[in-house]
Amino acid sequence: MALFLQQRQARKQEVIDSYYEALIETEKYREKEKQAAIDIQKNWRMLKVKWHYQTILKSCRLIQRVFQGYSKGRKVFFRKQESDKRQKQLAFFHEMAKIVQKYYRGYYSRKYEHDFYARKNYLNHVQEKNEEVRKKLEDYQKTLSLEEQKRQEATARTEFAELAGNLHHLCSTKAIPGVYNAPYAMVKPQAFNVEIETHLRSTFKANYQWKPPNKEKIEFFRTLSQEQQKIMQQQKITTR
Repeated sequence: MALFLQQRQARKQEVIDSYYEALIETEKYREKEKQAAIDIQKNWRMLKVKWHYQTILKSCRLIQRVFQGYSKGRKVFFRKQESDKRQKQLAFFHEMAKIVQKYYRGYYSRKYEHDFYARKNYLNHVQEKNEEVRKKLEDYQKTLSLEEQKRQEATARTEFAELAGNLHHLCSTKAIPGVYNAPYAMVKPQAFNVEIETHLRSTFKANYQWKPPNKEKIEFFRTLSQEQQKIMQQQKITTR
């Protein structure tokens, strides 16, 4: 028991001695550790301030960038809007100026250069003159047509009289009917709304001197006879 107490006392003394040695050692490096702690705190606080400053600086730059972009964009937008508005106004004014010029030119032209009523009267006068000329031309054309028709009819009558003058032998007799006086014909051949038989008799009486017919006359009456016979046959067929 005494040994235990002795060892315990010794151990206690060792602890006390080590404590005081640690205190002495601590006091020896106290200023250095204090300065180191101060440096650590200083650097940490400076780092925190730096981080905060960088955050603020970054936020300021972001705000500046956004605001500058917004302000420049708004300026460009308003400038573009103003330019478009001006262009539209100029286009509108140009169009209105064209309309005003058009109406004024029309008014000036109608009043001083081309009078509407005078031109209307002139056109009516021209139309009347054209109608008069057209009527005169129509009358002249009708006159020419009638004269030409009369001339052709007179020529045809003369030629027919010349041809019929020497064909009195084709006339009918009391015993035998002539070529142009068929007894069974419903319609007798005519020339100038007169039967050919009558033409032959009147021509023979007017010109009793006999002249032998030439080939042209014979061919003409032969063709005329054939045509009349065809017409008569067609009429017979239709009546059946």
